[in-house]
Amino acid sequence: MLERERTMKVGEVLAAPVRRRRFMIGAFWTSLAGLVAAAGVSIANTMYPRGVGGFGGPVAVPASAIPRPGDPPRPNLDGRFLLVNLAPGEGLAVDGSAETSGGLLALWRRCPHLGCTVPWNESYTWKDGRKGWFVCPCHGSTYSKAGLRVHGPAPRSMDTMRIEVTDAGIVVQTGDRTKGDIDNAQRVVPWPT
Repeated sequence: MLERERTMKVGEVLAAPVRRRRFMIGAFWTSLAGLVAAAGVSIANTMYPRGVGGFGGPVAVPASAIPRPGDPPRPNLDGRFLLVNLAPGEGLAVDGSAETSGGLLALWRRCPHLGCTVPWNESYTWKDGRKGWFVCPCHGSTYSKAGLRVHGPAPRSMDTMRIEVTDAGIVVQTGDRTKGDIDNAQRVVPWPT
């Protein structure tokens, strides 16, 4: 009989309903543990990022996506740059002071004035009759095909990114930017035509 009572007491304890207070305490500690775990994963992900691709890292451009010399610049959305293939003598500033032998140039599409995206405008004609310029839609800063500032409130020319030539095309190092200056046209990388 004693054994039967013991079994009943154990059964009664197991079958007892979960009290509201015990449930709320359990829910609180479970939520807190989940929050701490999520924060730990976020911190680890920030400190040890997986392979950086796109803007801020290397962006591969196959040979088929490289414009021919003299063609309009091609935008690269992943790397946030404009790929320009200058023909010899192309991309000069208005005063003609920057000579170029032609080649590839990766221009950061951000205007140095206030950061607007600068598109290529094939139909825009400058005062001297030359067509095709980069024109900032925000405040009108105008740049040559080599990214040289010719007009507007921008403090300097468009920034450039380092280009490495590979067997399959090129790799643009979007994290390695150089501030734009009057020597943009001399930063070109030779590319076989």
